[in-house]
Amino acid sequence: MTTHPTPLQGSYFDGRDGQRHAVDVDLAHGRLRVRGDRIERDEPLDALTITPRLARTLRTIAFPDGARLQLPDAACLAIWFPHRNRLEALVDRLERYYQAVALAIVVCLGALVAGYLWGIPWLADRIATHLPAGVEVALGDQVLALLDRTDLDDTALEPERQAELGERFAALAAGLPDGADYRVVFRGAPSIGPNAFALPGGSIVVTDELVELFADDRQLDAVLAHELGHQVGRHALRQALRGSFIAIAAAFFAGDVSSASAVVVAVPTVLLQNRYSRQFEDEADRFAYAHLAGHALSPSWLGAALRQLDADLPDDASLAWMSSHPATAARIAAAKAAGADFVAQHPQYAGDEPDLVLAEEETGGGPCCACCDDAGCEADRENGDADSGACTGCSGDAAAGDDGDDACERGAAADAVDAGADCEADPDACAEPTDAEAGADGTPR
Repeated sequence: MTTHPTPLQGSYFDGRDGQRHAVDVDLAHGRLRVRGDRIERDEPLDALTITPRLARTLRTIAFPDGARLQLPDAACLAIWFPHRNRLEALVDRLERYYQAVALAIVVCLGALVAGYLWGIPWLADRIATHLPAGVEVALGDQVLALLDRTDLDDTALEPERQAELGERFAALAAGLPDGADYRVVFRGAPSIGPNAFALPGGSIVVTDELVELFADDRQLDAVLAHELGHQVGRHALRQALRGSFIAIAAAFFAGDVSSASAVVVAVPTVLLQNRYSRQFEDEADRFAYAHLAGHALSPSWLGAALRQLDADLPDDASLAWMSSHPATAARIAAAKAAGADFVAQHPQYAGDEPDLVLAEEETGGGPCCACCDDAGCEADRENGDADSGACTGCSGDAAAGDDGDDACERGAAADAVDAGADCEADPDACAEPTDAEAGADGTPR
């Protein structure tokens, strides 16, 4: 190679300080010559490297001793440094067309969106599946210890009450994978309110306020069945890993990797503050429906629990169990629909539906079907048989929007089923009285 007829003008940095030196650069006999104020260098091209071409940005030539030479892009540089791989040459050509640049931007954005929607969840789920059980248990213990220091108090429930609820929970968890490792713990939580949440490793925390809120333990059973769904699906760990991966990736691209390590250490906080995804909530609800039905409990009890929470909690109860479970009205309707399917398949449990049971517990007796008919109630009152509290309860249900007539019809249907069974056992007991056995007014003697 001979000397280039027109030297290039560039900036030379010796690598020892930040001072810039204006220099002229040309090529002679395969060696790069650099001339400037107190600068004179001749280097073989084979000892030098040059940055790839990127639009109109400056090209940088690196010397073996750490010095750098910056030059504007010029056609002669492609002749001086012809050894490029095919990918670099292809990228160089594509960068000269704005259509290719626009397409590359769209592809990159699409890759980012796909990674957020599917890539990160997939990776987090794979890690959660293969994470040793001991690590998950330790993480759950760390979360519980953090809560005990900040938001939770010792439970005020009597030991007998804790034992009773613990036995009910053990019956629910029996037969599940790792069900023997699941446990329920009770804590007081005035600052949190009625709440229950599943922790990694098998623990489910239930606040005293939630226990005291429900009128029937089957409502608590339904909430615990939902939380068992989170445990079986390992939702708490998967949600924490997903949130951590997103934060770590954001910190990495922002150049603050030190903050990413802080996110990993703060996984317990992520577990407490992040809401479950709608996918996890739907999975836990469906699990609760099937699990309750498998224990001869109507899925309607989950709807009754949700309805009780929705009715009794103040509007600003942001930390309550309901706040982390979206679309409450839709979930109540879904639970009632699942309960209707359960009763259709198991009519013998029609009398155990929460609408009937809770009405009975409120009035202190069975549902007063006469209260669904004013004349019937009046007749009962005249005979001294009416339970005014029961009638008032029926009226209260109707005022609250409950379908009293439907409740009475369901109760009558359940009574008819029981009566049918009695008649099959003793046909004579259900026989109509003969004329001889009846009086003139048609009433039995």
